[in-house]
Amino acid sequence: MKLNFRKITALCLAALMLAVGASCGGETSDDPIEMEPVTLPDPADDREMPDDAVKDYQDKLNAAFGGYDPVPAEDLTYTLSEDGTEVTLTGYEGGEVIVVLPDHIDGLPVTAIDEAAFEGLGNLKALYIPDSVEVMGFGALKDCKSLSTLRTPVVEVTAYPYFGALFGAASYEINASEVPDALTTVIVGGGVETIPSYGFYDCNSITCVGLPETVKTVEKFAFWGCYGLEYINLDETALTSVGDRAFTNCAALLRFDLPATVTSVGEAVVEGCGAMCAMTLPFVGGSATENTYLGYLFGALSYTFTAGYIPASLQEITLLAGCTVIPNNAFFEVSCLSEITIPDSVTSVGLRAFYGCERLRSITLPDSVTIIGDDAFHGCFRLQEVNLGSGLKHLGVQAFMDCLMLKNVTLPANLTSIPNSCFAGCISLETVTSPGVISADSVGWQAYRHCDKLTEAPFMPVEMQAAE
Repeated sequence: MKLNFRKITALCLAALMLAVGASCGGETSDDPIEMEPVTLPDPADDREMPDDAVKDYQDKLNAAFGGYDPVPAEDLTYTLSEDGTEVTLTGYEGGEVIVVLPDHIDGLPVTAIDEAAFEGLGNLKALYIPDSVEVMGFGALKDCKSLSTLRTPVVEVTAYPYFGALFGAASYEINASEVPDALTTVIVGGGVETIPSYGFYDCNSITCVGLPETVKTVEKFAFWGCYGLEYINLDETALTSVGDRAFTNCAALLRFDLPATVTSVGEAVVEGCGAMCAMTLPFVGGSATENTYLGYLFGALSYTFTAGYIPASLQEITLLAGCTVIPNNAFFEVSCLSEITIPDSVTSVGLRAFYGCERLRSITLPDSVTIIGDDAFHGCFRLQEVNLGSGLKHLGVQAFMDCLMLKNVTLPANLTSIPNSCFAGCISLETVTSPGVISADSVGWQAYRHCDKLTEAPFMPVEMQAAE
């Protein structure tokens, strides 16, 4: 059962205030409130980042077909184009289970593979199709039941713009029944710029996809329902856009890493990706200016619904250089998040940006950040270490309210005020130090409310040590 610590804390404080009032017969007291520290249990999970699994897939992609030479021309059947300048393969008559096709035969480029050319090669386990091939006929790989690794520069057939047509699927909706269950690794050859809409729709046996650096667009529903997909190297491409629901229901996907070249990401792009552990993003949400909250990527129609859509496995997020702001509500109630990397290009942290990030234990802001908005870290109960950077000039109201485990804070010299309720409810807070000039008038109302362990802070009001 998930505990709502904000509600628990509020109820505890309310009960305590009522108890104090009752014991005093309704009169106020000058004695300080003795608050017991709140013990926060660690989340009952043993989540681990899948670094080894990711490395294994990367090594697998890099080493695929290493050491294998092209099969000899006499093992292939083929025809020549009308002008005699190009070769179309029509069949394979050799007995190898790992086949690397040549890119030239008798000095002529192999540019096409005919319909049903390799149909029924039941013993074929791995096939390398060279980048010289530009066209593949419908059903070229039909009934290659044992095929587990395919390297191909063609992912769609003319009039059939989806991967399953290579295996005889007459509709993208039957990709799952025609693409072999044995096929786990697909390497897309060089030159491909677009992964088409519904291209790999429901290809649920595939676990690993390698894309070339030429890919610029992954269109809508491209990998929808690839339940077995654990790894895809999006970050190694020239990607600029990812369409709506492109990876929806990729339930085994471990990471979602985008390159800095991306300018737009579609709605619900990773909804249903329940195993997601880490993300690398050029911005938060759909673009740098629209739908700027993490939940958008997971299907939440509003930032207020984010908590119900983010998978519990998601731990780490890295924002790439070039990201300039962490927008309002960016990570609102992303309670699973435990680690965030913020680049030097970020200049501001918006309102409620990390509100309710219950597992976030530390935050380091670069010196480029000058503004932290209201409630930015409100309710980050496990936040213990804060590095605000040297450039901070403005700290918002209730910025660290109810950060129950926060003990020591050093404010940068440029910060000249502490706003209302900034550290209210930080019941473990012991020191707030500042090398800058902060006047008594610059410390806001109830800035240190219920900070009963506080021993050092700029202009600690006398009344904070008494019942409020």
